[in-house]
Amino acid sequence: MSENTYKTLLKYGSDIMKTPEFKAAGNQTHHACTTVAEHSISVALVSIALCGVICKLVKANINMDNVVTAALCHDLGILGRSDKYKNNFECLRKHPTDSVNVYRKMFGEGNERVEDAIKRHMWPLLPTLPHHREGYILTLSDKISSCMERLGHSPASSLYIKSNE
Repeated sequence: MSENTYKTLLKYGSDIMKTPEFKAAGNQTHHACTTVAEHSISVALVSIALCGVICKLVKANINMDNVVTAALCHDLGILGRSDKYKNNFECLRKHPTDSVNVYRKMFGEGNERVEDAIKRHMWPLLPTLPHHREGYILTLSDKISSCMERLGHSPASSLYIKSNE
């Protein structure tokens, strides 16, 4: 990832990464090979890169603050997974709504685009399509990041290690 991508992440996401919820995400295993925090940072980095490509290709106007916020918060509902969900399928179905609730706890209600992106990021595994560009970017970035993590390469690993030293 480019230095500008990391700067954009810090510009829009540093406050979120300092929250108790996000710090707790660093202790929650995710996808059996990473943590919720590291995965969320990876999703944010991929989202920022995708936004750059999309904006150049189709001259789309995308709110980067919304994209980074949704990416960093999209899986925070997974925290406490073993106590909340009976199995992986229940987690898949319920964590998007739980993540919206964590986002609202952190920021209050009001940003419909961020909430929609978080709530619908599990498409196509769940049948609810995102309504906005931010949601499609988050959905695609989440899938790309998950695949990269399974292949042993997380875009966030070096950044995440530096931020926790």
